[in-house]
Amino acid sequence: MPLFPIVRVESCPLCSSPGPLVESHILPRFVFEWFRETSPTGHVRFGFAPNVRVQDGPKQPLLCADCDQRIGLWEKFTAERLFHPYHDDTGVIVKYGPWLAKFCASLCWRVLYLHQGLGLKHFSERQLILVGKALDVWADFMFDRRPHPGHNELHLLPVDVLASANYPQLPANINRYLARAPDMDVVCTEKSALTYAKMCKLLVVGFIEMPDPRHWQGTRVAIKQGTIRPQRYVVPRNFGVYLTDQARRMSRLYSRMSTKQRAKVYTIA
Repeated sequence: MPLFPIVRVESCPLCSSPGPLVESHILPRFVFEWFRETSPTGHVRFGFAPNVRVQDGPKQPLLCADCDQRIGLWEKFTAERLFHPYHDDTGVIVKYGPWLAKFCASLCWRVLYLHQGLGLKHFSERQLILVGKALDVWADFMFDRRPHPGHNELHLLPVDVLASANYPQLPANINRYLARAPDMDVVCTEKSALTYAKMCKLLVVGFIEMPDPRHWQGTRVAIKQGTIRPQRYVVPRNFGVYLTDQARRMSRLYSRMSTKQRAKVYTIA
């Protein structure tokens, strides 16, 4: 039984090629390689099956080899020029080119496509229509059929452990969640919706519906080039609440872990 439900597809949903389809990662392989290499146990665990140790992240037959290779190049640049430098030193200044926006679009597309296939029962009928539009926009942007993603903006938020996490409203595992948890989700309120992909200390967000993007400051990924540096980032308050809720959810899931397995899990102070 797979750790994550498989969405069955007959042809490549990006380019419509009949295949064959290759196993494509939803979250990039390099995230789980880093997680595994920096874990004392050398294994990865997922919240929905915390007693099971695995070597890799969720993947499934999804894309044709050409599309998978296209995305793989953007992943290579992101891993070498952003992910590893930032996880080695959160004070690093990273200059990026067009590859970052393409990577973020591919990541948001994969997360949304997967969750669309699994069902988005919490979405309204209007938002389900916008889901299809967002998938089309990000796909067109990846294939250079449009110069930018328009209203379906791509955002990246670097995070780090909190200097003090002893506030009553914060879950005890908040630093562990911020620093080490891979995660993905598609979330909505009555008037907004977004994709969420957490690559340990890097959070990538794609707008499906966002009535006031001005509430996000310093996080928008530039299409051509930009810089990621230590600076003031502003996100909506309800997004901060969402992050703490995700940490609590992960804590509840891991509380189901056996005592023997829990003793092997690495915890950040």
